[in-house]
Amino acid sequence: MKAEERGKYWNPIVETMPRKEIEALQTKRLMQEVRHAYYNTPYYKKSFTEAGITPEDIKTIHDVNKIPILYKDQLREWRAKTGDPFGGVLAIELNEKVLTINASTGTTGIPSIFAYTWNDRQVATEQETRMKWMRGYRPGDLVYMTGFRWHGYVVQAYSGADQIGVQCILDCGYPLPFLAQKHVITMKNLKPDIYAGPTLTLYAIIEATKTMKEDPNQIFKTCKSLEIGYGDVVTRAVKRRIEAETGFDPEKIFDWGGVADPLWYYGDCEYHVGNHSCDDLFYTNICDFESHEPVAEGERGEIVITNLFAEATPMLRWGSEDTGFQSLERCSCGRTYSRTTILGREAFAANIKGKMTFPSEIENALGDIPGFTEYFTVLKYKKGPMDTLKIKLAVDATKIKDREDFVKRVKDALREKMGVDSEVEIVEKVSDLPFVGHKVIKLLDLTKEAK
Repeated sequence: MKAEERGKYWNPIVETMPRKEIEALQTKRLMQEVRHAYYNTPYYKKSFTEAGITPEDIKTIHDVNKIPILYKDQLREWRAKTGDPFGGVLAIELNEKVLTINASTGTTGIPSIFAYTWNDRQVATEQETRMKWMRGYRPGDLVYMTGFRWHGYVVQAYSGADQIGVQCILDCGYPLPFLAQKHVITMKNLKPDIYAGPTLTLYAIIEATKTMKEDPNQIFKTCKSLEIGYGDVVTRAVKRRIEAETGFDPEKIFDWGGVADPLWYYGDCEYHVGNHSCDDLFYTNICDFESHEPVAEGERGEIVITNLFAEATPMLRWGSEDTGFQSLERCSCGRTYSRTTILGREAFAANIKGKMTFPSEIENALGDIPGFTEYFTVLKYKKGPMDTLKIKLAVDATKIKDREDFVKRVKDALREKMGVDSEVEIVEKVSDLPFVGHKVIKLLDLTKEAK
């Protein structure tokens, strides 16, 4: 079928498939993937043996929970002991069948290395094509893409756009001033229909319009949607800031991101109620961080991902270390995909009276208060549960008439929407907050400084 002949869905059969049929398909593909991993990789053979299981014990998709969760550190340990750069999970010979070798970003340590076959890439491209079609990409659209071109998955993002038949303008995504000015010139002259790039790059473009005395409203006027995120949660505060700076409709701003290691990528639809996942290609569930057992639908836990198609480097029960919750209800858009709401890394959350409080939740709770920005730091002032959320805020003073009233509104919103009491301090400028690299530290651990 030609792209222009498709309707609402790129692949209507799988995107609207009843849940029972999805689970049957997942089971079939899981059993194949388990056998492939067990018989062809030293890591999974050892992992299964230590857990006392064999491929014959995996009979339904829910049996995946019998398999031990795999974390990056285990791959690093295997690599350190054996010298195998793939950490024991390479399932094929390094020959002409391997099309690409990529490393992860190394956000939490030494990067992991993964190989992909032509089929791995093709299936990942199918995933990306469905997501882009869902977010409104159509044949003939002019898309300005500023992804990090070294990233292993960005190739799939470009390929997905190619499958649809859009025209792509490709450029570098680093949020550097001279590059941002180049982006402004490009967008002003070529007038793209869609902008797709990291949130930080978008911010840099907005700032560049100011130094160049250009109107950001005009620069983004031709865009029917913005596809941002790229690893950063797109919160209400982020959308409100973009709206305030550019006049862009927040409902036309979409979240795009994923976990590169298992090739799992997601996105929200026009209803913005969680990120859709291609369930015929992946099995994602939410598990308790300590027991690794699945939690009930809607409860919080670790997002665990199983790739159901990988040939080169199988990924069974990949522990993302991200916290989220999941819904299996049919979305209002008609898709039956599972939807995952991502809260962030537990390491960046504050424990308030036994409940983990994430920066993304704070942004969503306060995003509608005039003057609030996503620039803030939560203080971890003692080990274990804290009684009060202590937070430092850098605000947009031009939108605040009365500081005392603003602080009261912040405290009230945190209490009503999140159930936490708070102490709020306003700093004079963003640079007064602690930074790591180009990012504000969202959780500052004062207990380490106290040693």
